[in-house]
Formats: sequence, C-alpha cells, structure tokens
Amino acid sequence: MTSLDRRPSPGPLPGDRRSVRSAGVADFLSDAWIEDLARAARALRGVASLQGGPPLVVEQRIRRRDGEVVYSIRFDGDGARVVKGAMDSADLVLRTDAGTALAIQRGTTSAQEATASGRLKVRGRIERLPALAEALSRLDDVFRDVRTATSEPTAGPEHPAEA
Repeated sequence: MTSLDRRPSPGPLPGDRRSVRSAGVADFLSDAWIEDLARAARALRGVASLQGGPPLVVEQRIRRRDGEVVYSIRFDGDGARVVKGAMDSADLVLRTDAGTALAIQRGTTSAQEATASGRLKVRGRIERLPALAEALSRLDDVFRDVRTATSEPTAGPEHPAEA
C-alpha cells in the first residue's frame, strides 16, 4: 500500500458547522441542520388545506449566546420549503431561546406549554393557524429523521428569562 492510499480525511470544509464529534450529524440550529430541514421538507408533497389559497410563511427566531438564528418555512399547495433567514411577509413569527427550542425539538416540552409559560412568543396572523394544522402534522413526520440525527451544540443552549 502506498502512502497515497493512507491519506487522512480532509475533515470539515470551511464554513461546514457539522459536529466533529460524529460525522453526518448536524448540531442543532447550525447551518447544516437548517440544510437538513430543507432537504427533509422537500419530501412533503401538497398541503391540501392550502390548495388554491395563498402560501403560509412561518419565521422562526431563536436566540443563542452568539446571536440569533433565523429560518423560515413556506407552506403551500405544493408542499414546504425551508430557507435560512427571513422570507418576505411572514404570516407568523415564533421567537424563543435556544434551550426552549431544543426542548420543543426533543419533545420534552410542547409549543403550547412554552407559549403558556411565556418562553415562546407568537405574533402575526394567528387566524392562519388552522390552515397550518395539516402541514405541521405532516412536517413533524418528515422532520423525524432530522430530529433523531441532531446533536446538541457543544456550548449548550442558553435559557434567557425573556423570550
């Protein structure tokens, strides 16, 4: 075997925020994690409750020690799309801290519990929520693999008192 056959792996590429701890597992709220959500969302086909109507955009804003992570999910009659950052004219904006977001993602608390306790703030066109019920249920199934393969950030989430 030549020395060229034993080359070490080049490791993560610049800008890749996947965890070094376990290759292929994205840290919660990292760019790679949002890309995994986007890939999974493409599997969601046709949201019947939104057929023929306007799309529904949900913007998520999560505070961390190093700033704010923002990503958006757009639902329409063709399915769902996730993008990093804000989309124009979000119908709903959800704001929370990283600890609460991780607890919701892991299933140790619900969005309803977080809202009732003031840890999750929802603003926007609340009347659009019923149209989203089917999409959220189906999206939960689509995101299951991403949740399973998500690692907790090395620094750990923060839990600020104000949401």
